[in-house]
Amino acid sequence: MYRLFLAFAFLWLVPTAATLAAEKARLPLLLDTDIGTDVDDAFALALILASPELDLQGVTTVGSQAEDRAWLVCRFLTQVGRTDIPVAFGRPPQPHSAIEGQIQYRRHPAVVWNRTSKPRKESAVELLYQKLKAHPGQITLLALGPLTNIARLLKEHPDAKPWIKRLVLMGGSVHVGYNGKKPPEPEWNIKLDIPAAQAVFRSGVPLTVAPLDATAQVALQAPLRERLFGAHTMLTYQVQSLYELWDKETPILFDPVAVALAIDEPFCKMDSLCLEVDDKGMTRLSSGKPQARVATAIRAEAFLKWYVERVRAVGREALPRPPLNRSHLVDQGGFPNRVHTFEDYDTDIERRWWMSGKPENKNVPPGGRRACRAVLTQDFDDRMGDRATMYRAVIFNPVPGPPMGKNTRLSFRYRLHGTRQLRIQLYSLSKGYHRYLSLDQLPTDRWETATVDMTAMRRPDGSGGALAEDERIDDIQFYIDPCAELLIDDVILYDAALPGEKRPFPQRILFTGWFDTGKQGQEWPGDFEIVPHEKPRTWKTARSVLNKEKDTPWIRLSLRGDRRLAPTTELFFRYRLTGAGPLRVELFHKATGFRLTQVLEKPTTEKWAESTLSFRAPDKSKDLSVDEIRFHLPRGSQLWLDDVLLYQPGENK
Repeated sequence: MYRLFLAFAFLWLVPTAATLAAEKARLPLLLDTDIGTDVDDAFALALILASPELDLQGVTTVGSQAEDRAWLVCRFLTQVGRTDIPVAFGRPPQPHSAIEGQIQYRRHPAVVWNRTSKPRKESAVELLYQKLKAHPGQITLLALGPLTNIARLLKEHPDAKPWIKRLVLMGGSVHVGYNGKKPPEPEWNIKLDIPAAQAVFRSGVPLTVAPLDATAQVALQAPLRERLFGAHTMLTYQVQSLYELWDKETPILFDPVAVALAIDEPFCKMDSLCLEVDDKGMTRLSSGKPQARVATAIRAEAFLKWYVERVRAVGREALPRPPLNRSHLVDQGGFPNRVHTFEDYDTDIERRWWMSGKPENKNVPPGGRRACRAVLTQDFDDRMGDRATMYRAVIFNPVPGPPMGKNTRLSFRYRLHGTRQLRIQLYSLSKGYHRYLSLDQLPTDRWETATVDMTAMRRPDGSGGALAEDERIDDIQFYIDPCAELLIDDVILYDAALPGEKRPFPQRILFTGWFDTGKQGQEWPGDFEIVPHEKPRTWKTARSVLNKEKDTPWIRLSLRGDRRLAPTTELFFRYRLTGAGPLRVELFHKATGFRLTQVLEKPTTEKWAESTLSFRAPDKSKDLSVDEIRFHLPRGSQLWLDDVLLYQPGENK
């Protein structure tokens, strides 16, 4: 029995000849991609990782923001457990090709805090050269973007040309254009860097080309998309996440066709042609010896089914566990003691800090103009969160991280579909960890308003204690199951109303200004200076400076963009004035000169006080906006300002 056991162990541990042959037959591949612009690059990367025939030796990125693209690849590879693959980015100059919605995938904390693999220090060209030199004549280059890096490789390292087994590229238009019909037209990858394409096509490197003739009609329609994304694996999650941020409906799988050609040619009609690139970026037939295998047609339906089944088969389904720390809704209360931050998604002023989610213009709450739709992302909590799955989330980062009060509340509007659970999470800059609470049995398929007590949050294991006064926070996060849908609007993080408060909660927040954290001119633009409060008050305040044009003191507070006024707009602020009044306050629009003015005739002096001014828009006016608040003082006076709140007043219930 012992000898029999050893025999079976030997057979189990020692690879069979067939296994060794299969491993030896894997095709070494280097990928050069402009991932982040169109979404087909992400679909192509997934196919490479899912294909046992391919051995991905490295990835380089091309196009403007090439370093961002490299970080995007690093996160993708880390999420699927392939941190062994080196990534490098092309150095300037690079052809312009903007990254839009998919940049959000790169800005995840896993990337920002170096919890993913990192791009190499060497350039894209140097990484390509090193790999080719180490394995001459064995490696296939796969180019899915403009040919800038490839042309630069051939120019800077001409000795590398014979080391390239072949170059497979997506590019060109031989007989048809993007609509699948004649005439052909300049194709994106070629026309972005025409000199580079001309140099590559003339180089003599063996080419396999996937032009528009074989790629323009390979559309991944809804039924096959749903089957692909329905696998819920870490690989399909990454593609789905980038697809959602791409924000179009039907992706065309241009680049995956080129990946398939690197493996074999069963789906395409192939012709041996001599191609050249003219000065307008047209890929033309030329007389001479054929230097390219060109896909001139494709069996699109068969290819798409093959693609979906291959990619969805890699990995296990990774659905999250139900959240713990169940909590309940609380009353919104009266006028808040302080509004720490808000986001109504109506403007793009804070769009840089929408860490997860994309604008929703159609399904918005009554009176709203825009909301935020949840997209796939990994839990921002990398310490106690489940990193082996993904969620659908809306996440907003209130830069520069305000300090909290004694009774922190979060009010928001939401619309759920496909789930009745919602997890709300906050990151503490002071503590360096996340806390959360969860809600259950919520209504679905209609807009609701909710408020939660954020002091009820705890870490996933129940530790962490309550959110405390003066604790600085960062990301405000809403998570649901990845199979469900969530819309969020009118997020307001505030300190609850003090006892005895009679004023109603604001109907809409237009701007909140506090100066405890952040810099004047950066987070708080305008004319003033930020100084420490005098004891016993804590944190910081804005102090008036000289208006050089009028030789009088003032505070000009920029609102960082247009703020749409209500028919009646109120301004609340806390202040300390030395010297005489009155205090003249303007809501002002710098470009148009529009202004609304109120005067505080007898302000309190020599101690901290608070005031509320009411501004009425002119009759029959619509969509009036302001972008500054100006506080004008008499000569010899000085003003300290804090807790500025511009808002549409609520109604008493």
